[in-house]
Amino acid sequence: MKKNRITHSPIFISGPHGGGKSTLLNKLSGVSNLFLENNFDIDFTVDFPSLSSLSHFERSLIRLYHRFFIAHYANSLAKSCPDKFIITNRTIYDSEAYINVYRKLNWISKAEFETLDFVMKNFGDRPNAIILNPSLHTIKSRLRTRRDMATRTNRDKVFVGEDTDTFLSNLHNYFQRFKHTASVLYIKDNGNAEIKKIISWTKTL
Repeated sequence: MKKNRITHSPIFISGPHGGGKSTLLNKLSGVSNLFLENNFDIDFTVDFPSLSSLSHFERSLIRLYHRFFIAHYANSLAKSCPDKFIITNRTIYDSEAYINVYRKLNWISKAEFETLDFVMKNFGDRPNAIILNPSLHTIKSRLRTRRDMATRTNRDKVFVGEDTDTFLSNLHNYFQRFKHTASVLYIKDNGNAEIKKIISWTKTL
């Protein structure tokens, strides 16, 4: 008689842009056969060229609904790949952080925030997530390097306001709020020590 294999809940990688999430995701995929990277996502600055013409509210709403889909899809992948942890970039924690900063800086109105907040509160169970939130100095340095290398020029033009010191400081501070969330592993770097910590954390899930 076959034993039922355990299906692991997906793990999402969240945190400020420029924090090193993509690097961490690639490292996890390569360092252990425990992890399998989600094979679908949308790069909005590439796949959605009209994004730059949308308001902050419209962009937030589109991304939020996309994260609903990605959460559902990641769960489907997990069921089809038992014994693996499906890892995916970004989830509801990212939307919460960015949307709250948008409101704090008056980039969205109170009514728009309340609409987005209603959607977020009905997202469902909070997923397992690794929140990568390096020091503000590290984030700024990585963003400068990325701009100098011109690897994401379209993104840098569309979201130039999100690279300011004020925005990054508020975003970094908001992500710190998740430090003691039950379903979250909060880390400040994406090096080997953190990889080991992540692997140990998965054993508790």
